[in-house]
Amino acid sequence: MKRLLYIVFVVGISIHVNAQNQVNGIVQYDFIINNPNGVSFANPYKLYFNNNKSLYLKNGESKRITEKDENMVLISGKMIEEKIIKSTLPKNYVYTNPSENTLIFREGVNQKLFVVKDSVANIKWELSNDHKKIGQYDCQKAVGFYRGRTYTVWFTTEIPVSHGPWKLRGLPGLIMEAADEKNKYGFRATKVDLNPHENVISERLKEPEVEKFSNMKNYSIAIKNKQKDFEAMLMAASSDRDMKFKRDCDECPKAEDLSLEIFK
Repeated sequence: MKRLLYIVFVVGISIHVNAQNQVNGIVQYDFIINNPNGVSFANPYKLYFNNNKSLYLKNGESKRITEKDENMVLISGKMIEEKIIKSTLPKNYVYTNPSENTLIFREGVNQKLFVVKDSVANIKWELSNDHKKIGQYDCQKAVGFYRGRTYTVWFTTEIPVSHGPWKLRGLPGLIMEAADEKNKYGFRATKVDLNPHENVISERLKEPEVEKFSNMKNYSIAIKNKQKDFEAMLMAASSDRDMKFKRDCDECPKAEDLSLEIFK
């Protein structure tokens, strides 16, 4: 009888400790795109997470975040109109469950929807001793390479989960900020809620129901074609005798900057 009581007592302590260590949260991020003309746009996302899973979900339309009034981009001597094309496709998301090595993402490419089952990123992060405050959180710097881009990120161990925006993850704390080496793309946490309703988290963290997955190869081809179409457009424009097209210059538009992931 005493042995039974001891086992019950130990199990009770274990459950209590696990409950105390459980971390649920919702983080609002701005996914930032910086354009060559100095105009930047922010795309709102929310990251829902617990210790084990996360869902990064688009949460609204793009908004201009610079004070400039220009709505034109200067490319090789001519003004080309810059427009935000509002997609009619379902919202982009990235769902991760590292314990099952599952990553599912939904993304529109040239108005075509892809839902792909991928593996969870194993990014080799190089930790720095640099620290800075982001809001109330002490954050540490790390640098890592993922699918064609090198990212500098700031993470906080004060929120001890390995999640972050988009597909960036794998550090001993939540990623609060990130930017690629060109500062073309960035992610910035704008609000952190560590006391969300449990039902909201459990509902959001259910694995997405997908009737049929897109092929990863077809997705990468679509990204490459998007880049080729852009290059063809610039080459066609350069045939105009009033335009001088430079292909390899620091300020030239780059086809690979059309997407976060670069496939060779």
